[in-house]
Amino acid sequence: MARPSLFNEALAGEICDRIACGESLAAICRGEDPERETDMPAYRTVMTWLRENAEFRLNYASARAEQGHANADSVTDIGDRVLKGDLDPQAARVAIDALKWSAGKRQPKVYGDAQTLRHTGPSGGPIEYANLTEADVDARLAGILGADQSTAPAPEA
Repeated sequence: MARPSLFNEALAGEICDRIACGESLAAICRGEDPERETDMPAYRTVMTWLRENAEFRLNYASARAEQGHANADSVTDIGDRVLKGDLDPQAARVAIDALKWSAGKRQPKVYGDAQTLRHTGPSGGPIEYANLTEADVDARLAGILGADQSTAPAPEA
């Protein structure tokens, strides 16, 4: 049977549902699930659908975001399999690292590394604020430039 190439709403919905549940688009397009009888479009075909169909593009983006939660759930499942002795711990570590990375990229606010940005003054102390007058600025510039500002021409108004 030939692979579908024309956009099909039901097929597009199934693709998005499977992505949201954690499957990769590449695996879906390869037809790696023997329990499903539906022929899937080629990867390139799905990319064309994404370019040409705004609604599918939105649904696909939403499915990718939801995939982050599925990836995070898989981490727990893999950990349980290791504890039962069903999975090699080193292989599990590799899989977990990949799933954590994917979850962090797809849901950065939930699973991403926390980043804190702090502004501090010298030696980590508080930032010092000063109200400078125009004369203060001129004096500081003179010190920085090493020039005698008294002989410099006055700026034009």
